[in-house]
Amino acid sequence: MNKLCMNKRSMKQRSINKQRGAVLVMSLVMLTVLTLIGVSSMNSSTIEMKVASNTQQHDIAFQAAQSIIDIAASPDSQLNTNNYQVFETDSGQAGYEQYLAYAGSSGKSAASAITTWVGCKAQIGSSLEQGKAPVVNFFNVSATGTTVTGSATSVQNQGVRYPAAACPAS
Repeated sequence: MNKLCMNKRSMKQRSINKQRGAVLVMSLVMLTVLTLIGVSSMNSSTIEMKVASNTQQHDIAFQAAQSIIDIAASPDSQLNTNNYQVFETDSGQAGYEQYLAYAGSSGKSAASAITTWVGCKAQIGSSLEQGKAPVVNFFNVSATGTTVTGSATSVQNQGVRYPAAACPAS
C-alpha cells in the first residue's frame, strides 16, 4: 500500500512539473491580446479626433465663404463695397470684377469674394405696356473662405440679381 501511495505521489509530482509554465504562457498571451486591443482603441480615438478637428476647420471656412456671399448679396450691408448700378460690362475694363475681403469677427477665418457681371435681361412684367418690364443685372459671386491657419478652404459660387435702370447697349 505504501508503494501505491508513493507511486500516486510521484505521478502527481510529475504532472505538476509538466504544467508549471502553462499558466505563465497563458497569462502572457492574454496580456498581449489586451495590449493590442488597448493600442488599437488609442489609434482609433486619435483618428476620430483628427476627423472631428478637420470637420470643424472646414465648417469655419464654409461659414466664412457663406458670410461673404451674404455681404455681397446685400446692398444694405455696410461691408458691401460693390456698386451694382455702376458696373463695367466689358471684361477688359478695370471695374468688370469687384472685390470684397472680410476677416471673421472670431479671428479664426478670412474670406474674399469676386463679383462679376454676367448679363442683363428684361424680366416678364405685369405691366400692360410692352417694354415696361423691370430690367435686372445678373452677377456671379465667387467666394473663398479659409481658416487663419490655412488648414481648410471652401469655395462657393452664387448668382445674384439686382434691378437695373436699363440694360447696357451691346
